[in-house]
Amino acid sequence: MFTSLDARGLVDCLSQIPPIELQAVELLCSLPRNPTGGWFPIVPPECVAQATQQLIAYTRSCAALLDKLKYLPPTTLPTLEIPEWPL
Repeated sequence: MFTSLDARGLVDCLSQIPPIELQAVELLCSLPRNPTGGWFPIVPPECVAQATQQLIAYTRSCAALLDKLKYLPPTTLPTLEIPEWPL
């Protein structure tokens, strides 16, 4: 297990994580901005159910990861500049 991580190492580590593509987000982005003919656009129920299941699974996996991360010891990043720190 590592005991320290510099800012460059953290950037390298985080940049290797691919963005996740959630069907729920794609579905929302594909809907028209101003739907006509009713309150809700017509979307097949199977599509909504699948997107919802995927979103719930993603939320649960994020919560599980957060539960693991909270037990890691803090890591100092002495070279990281935070201009807002004095505020």
